[in-house]
Amino acid sequence: MASEPVVSFLVERLGDLLIKEAQLLLGVGDKFRWIQRELKSMLCFLKDADSKQKEDPRVKDWVEQIRDVSYEAEDVIETFIYNQRRRHGFVRRVQRSIFLSEIRTRYKVAQQIEKIKLNIHDISRRRETYGITNINEGIQEESSSSQTLQERRRLFTILEDSESEVVGLQDEVNHVKQLLMTGEPRRCVISIFGMGGLGKTTLAKKVYHDVQKQFDCHAFIYLSQQFAIKDVLMRIIKYVMSRSQEEIEKLNLEELGTLLHGYLKEKRYLVVIDDIWSIEAWDMLNPILPAGMKESRVMLTTRSEEVASHASRHPHKMRFLTYNEGWELFMKKIFPREDPLTACPSELEKTGRKILAKCGDLPLAVLVLGALLARKDKTERAWSKVLESIPQSSKQCMDILALSYWDLPHYLKPCFLYFGLFPEDYEISSRKVIRLWIAEGFIEQRDGKIMEDVAEDYLEQLVSRSMIQVASKRCNGSIHKCRIHDLLRELSISEARENNFFAVHNDNDSSSSSTSVRRLAVYRNIDGDGTINHSIETLRSMSYYSDSRVDMWDGTKNHSTDTLRSMLYFSNSTVDVLKLPNTSSKLLRVMNVESENVFLVSLRKEVGKFVHLKFLEISFSRIDGRIPPSIGNLSSLQTLKVFVRSLDAGCLPNTIYNLKELRHLWTRYYIEGHPHLSNLTNLQTLCLSADSWIEGGLDKLTDLRKLVIYGDLSSYHDTFPYCIEKLHNLRSLKLKGYRSPIPPLMPFTHHLNLDEIYLVGCMEKLPELPSNLVGLYLEGSEFTQDAISTLEILQHLKILTLHSSYRSKQMICSPGGFPRLELLNLSHLPLEVWIVKEGAMISLKSVRLFAMCKLKTDTLPERVRGLLKVEAE
Repeated sequence: MASEPVVSFLVERLGDLLIKEAQLLLGVGDKFRWIQRELKSMLCFLKDADSKQKEDPRVKDWVEQIRDVSYEAEDVIETFIYNQRRRHGFVRRVQRSIFLSEIRTRYKVAQQIEKIKLNIHDISRRRETYGITNINEGIQEESSSSQTLQERRRLFTILEDSESEVVGLQDEVNHVKQLLMTGEPRRCVISIFGMGGLGKTTLAKKVYHDVQKQFDCHAFIYLSQQFAIKDVLMRIIKYVMSRSQEEIEKLNLEELGTLLHGYLKEKRYLVVIDDIWSIEAWDMLNPILPAGMKESRVMLTTRSEEVASHASRHPHKMRFLTYNEGWELFMKKIFPREDPLTACPSELEKTGRKILAKCGDLPLAVLVLGALLARKDKTERAWSKVLESIPQSSKQCMDILALSYWDLPHYLKPCFLYFGLFPEDYEISSRKVIRLWIAEGFIEQRDGKIMEDVAEDYLEQLVSRSMIQVASKRCNGSIHKCRIHDLLRELSISEARENNFFAVHNDNDSSSSSTSVRRLAVYRNIDGDGTINHSIETLRSMSYYSDSRVDMWDGTKNHSTDTLRSMLYFSNSTVDVLKLPNTSSKLLRVMNVESENVFLVSLRKEVGKFVHLKFLEISFSRIDGRIPPSIGNLSSLQTLKVFVRSLDAGCLPNTIYNLKELRHLWTRYYIEGHPHLSNLTNLQTLCLSADSWIEGGLDKLTDLRKLVIYGDLSSYHDTFPYCIEKLHNLRSLKLKGYRSPIPPLMPFTHHLNLDEIYLVGCMEKLPELPSNLVGLYLEGSEFTQDAISTLEILQHLKILTLHSSYRSKQMICSPGGFPRLELLNLSHLPLEVWIVKEGAMISLKSVRLFAMCKLKTDTLPERVRGLLKVEAE
């Protein structure tokens, strides 16, 4: 499951450490190299084991052993390096004692390595016993796991197809029928995509039955993930040509293809292919279905947006049910012979709606639970029992949803499971989860791509597969925030628990576990006593969510946290003080702490001892004291974000210049002294208050993608424009000077990737903007019609906000102007007359007017008036 990325990361990690820490590893480096080689060789077998462990508990145990020995090796080498760094810091003061101590340490490490080597030998022997093969040797046999997947797909089809009537989806039926029955005479492909259980098959079948008589011939086939192309062609031929099984079985693959293609070429045909899982599958079938001029149509369903978009210019995304639609479907399933709007007895409605809420608006879940209730007595007692037992009763639905999980590539599985560590209904910043994945070691290095781009691709794949939902998008269409559907979150927790990826502790759950968990998610309520029953001696990750005043570390005080690598803290409570983990957690790699109502005790100077820390983000109402200079010791730190909601201006120590691995620095603090950032050449994100660092190396940070500066820039009137001109990789620029002037900016002609600009402050003249600009926010300037004439020729601009930044009483939008503008926000402008000429703003979807009481809207074109959202101040 998640073992391959763990081992892959460790192999790469060991390689990096053997190079970077060669001096510290004298005497033991060869032993670590042997471990690296052995683990690397096991990677070839893990994919095969991944497919078999679901069916064979011995294989599952073998996979877990590899994961454990990998973690153990990582613990040994990182602890050794940590201790070596500490000793070398004061070796001159205690030369003799350090020498003796180092001999003892190396002897202890040698013993630990020998133990690991014995474990690896034993694991290799068991691999042969269990018949685990090298997946790269081209084994073509279908595993028992894939057979089980096919069985689950058949169950999925039965359940999804059990509802003959489409409830709540009539608008989608009409839309897909319109796509099928209109358009060009050349063959068209219409694809329907969405997560498992949304009703894709039901929709496709409904449309198919409604329109099939209008075609000369038609076929509806299901496609298994491990399909044989010959079998698919035989099934289509049986549908469209009425040939017997015996007759077509005599033909080879080429003959079947020629026969089918030749027959369909002269027909107006409709072929529906249900449940395509890959682009390769479509590319095999596509050439056999002739693209003639007979108005033929192909319709396919898939869980993958990537497959849908590849196959069709008309991909149709399935939506979730509305609450009322879900209730109607629920009632139809329970009371099939009655009016669904009035069928439910009043004494059962409250409980029934609670049960419905558990379905997450997913048609499949509604059908499963509706079918269950249909077999129960129509009494409050019977329905209440069902409500109490839903976690067990929904297993069938979870098994179906698990199909999408087991179909994930190995590298996406830990990324998906990681979402289970976040609180329910939590909207997660895409940038945060990407940086967390990198810090946790889930992202594979790819040639020619930075790791952030690889991780973003992983996230987009999960969204494309409908495993993760997009909560909001940025102006350029990329994912801003995402979330996981409740049922899929349950799936992630279930799979994580089964594979020992992480466990969940709930105050309502009094059960204990003797399992040595690697990751632990703790959910505490107001009445919880804080006792954690899981064994945490091998804990690597702690995710904590609380509504109580209980301290995060209550319940763990009698346990060591020496192996802790990751700490995620979320709170809505009113805890007065939060303490950070003690320094025994010396291998900590990730620390994320966020709460609006918690007072954080100061970051102690000991924070500098977390030398392996890669990700540090703290977001609080207040922090007592300054961030200590020892933060400069965190030589592995990649992300540093300090966001404090109090108005007190904070200060970062100038030791941050030592953080040469830093890629993302985000804070409104100043940097003490005379800062120079030229050392931080890996920076991609920089958010700081304006200071002399602008003159101290900003122009050297050529990898910057996002730059945010708070405060007055007038002191850097000459330097700042020159620096910006050098940052050709910028994608987002935000200058928040408020009432202070913004220096004149040079033309953005070389900033080909810059698609978002946010300027708050007085500007004399609008700069020459980049041609690819998608989003623009202007506040505090007094532009006139000349600026509008400049803006309306931007061919890619989709979002425009003008806030207190236009001084004229009249604004004219010319024909053809703002061709792609979708969202327009106007606020606090003295505008009285707004003329939108014919052909202007043809893509407009929404216009928000705030504090625009003088504007006369009755003269606007009707299409614009229909988009207005007017708000008073």
